[in-house]
Amino acid sequence: MKIICTQENLKNGLSVTGRIISSSNTLPILGNILLKTENGVMKISSTNLEVAITTQIRGKVEEEGETTVTSKTFTDLINNMPNKNITLETEKESLKIETENYHTNLKTSPPEEFPLIPKLEGGSKISLDAQEFKKTIDQVVFAASTNQTQQEICGIYMGSEKPGELKVAATDRYRLAEKTMDLKNNSQLNPVIIPQKTVTEISRIIGLQKGVLEIVFNETQAAVSFNETQIISRLVDGSYPDYKQIIPTNFQTITTTDKSQLVSALRAASIFSRNTNSIKFEFSGKKQQLILTAESADLGKSVVELPSKIDGDGCEITFNHHYVLESLGSIESNNVIIKTIDDNSPGLLVPEGRTDYVYLVMPIKS
Repeated sequence: MKIICTQENLKNGLSVTGRIISSSNTLPILGNILLKTENGVMKISSTNLEVAITTQIRGKVEEEGETTVTSKTFTDLINNMPNKNITLETEKESLKIETENYHTNLKTSPPEEFPLIPKLEGGSKISLDAQEFKKTIDQVVFAASTNQTQQEICGIYMGSEKPGELKVAATDRYRLAEKTMDLKNNSQLNPVIIPQKTVTEISRIIGLQKGVLEIVFNETQAAVSFNETQIISRLVDGSYPDYKQIIPTNFQTITTTDKSQLVSALRAASIFSRNTNSIKFEFSGKKQQLILTAESADLGKSVVELPSKIDGDGCEITFNHHYVLESLGSIESNNVIIKTIDDNSPGLLVPEGRTDYVYLVMPIKS
């Protein structure tokens, strides 16, 4: 193999593939990346046996071939080279890397030892606007569980209730986030669960890039294609909880308040709730105020009164302020609507004037 490419292209390709590689692999070959020239481009691949990423970079291919090198060493080396053309050439059991005054030989491993990256054939296919999909998954992924004993809710739910629509949801049983987005070509998707780490990688790879993202699903895997990159991931086995049944439809109090003021008030009040994370929300119809109270035996007490539009009976309820703040960061309107029933029932946060995002948070019961 011999290829000449720019340091910038190579650096970008390595940044796409490198993050899924763990430093604690039981199989040494999983610490490597596969470099392979094919049809005039070089493909860079990595895998941890659950997720595989392949991206391609342009360059001048003078000789076809493939090899594997240690990802960390190769990446560190390329990142510290000048932004010039780099020549990569295999020589017996090493890879020769040259640019200007840099001359390096890096030990390689046989490409036959690198795990086979599967190809998905058949299955269902959906197409999405990449930036809209990134926005969608960023609005829900933080609500997924990190408890590995509950694999289903460690993943992200994706499914269609009708053609042309996709619902994406995540929950850890203490809060739930659901976002609805449009699908291209009036397509639809049977319910699947995608691992949280895979979804996070998809968001990172999309970044600021625009375009159409395509996902192909079969019974056990998903293949995500975007621009020059493909991600292949296993799907989480099992059924996602029927979360729709826990979302209330009737409420006693509906409060509309300024989102930015609520964020500032929560951050100030949270100083006094560091040990418990709890802040009491009082929805006062008489005063037309949302009153936030946090108290600490060591530090003191904080009360913040926010002018709000409150319809209904009013109530008091205690929430984990972290959960509320995380949801507010995903709400895209200036005002947020908080729907409540009583101090023992979940509250619902939605953006004003929109129906495509719902965030449910369970109360802290006293």
